Amino acid sequence: MQRDTIFTVLFGWLLSAMVYLVGGMDHLFIAVTIFVGLDYITGVLSAWYKKELSSRIGWWGLARKTLTFVFVIIAHQLDIVAGNSNDFMRDAMLMFIIGTEGISILENMGKLGLPVPKFITSALFKLRGEEDNQAEGKEKI
Repeated sequence: MQRDTIFTVLFGWLLSAMVYLVGGMDHLFIAVTIFVGLDYITGVLSAWYKKELSSRIGWWGLARKTLTFVFVIIAHQLDIVAGNSNDFMRDAMLMFIIGTEGISILENMGKLGLPVPKFITSALFKLRGEEDNQAEGKEKI
């Protein structure tokens, strides 16, 4: 066998295993991967803008983002064990991650000096399962 064939087979097997473990590729999972990527990119831009860019911190950020998907695997496996055919726990975990990553993206954009829309902040806090802190006059971002 040629090297490129072995690489293709191994990569295909690894990708198929990951897709199975996280419960498949649907719009919600794709949205999470986009949010995770955007959070990393805006974090790097924010650190560069503030002249605080560090490869060590960047690698730890990538490791944490990768480990975030372990929560999705756990939630999906809990759905399987509990007999939830509608992926309730997996979807709830994915929405929580979208909320968390979205808030982090908005924080990064705020550090870059961009205005942060309050209606998006409010929606992301709700996705994350928190009350709207804007109404109480406490702003976290």
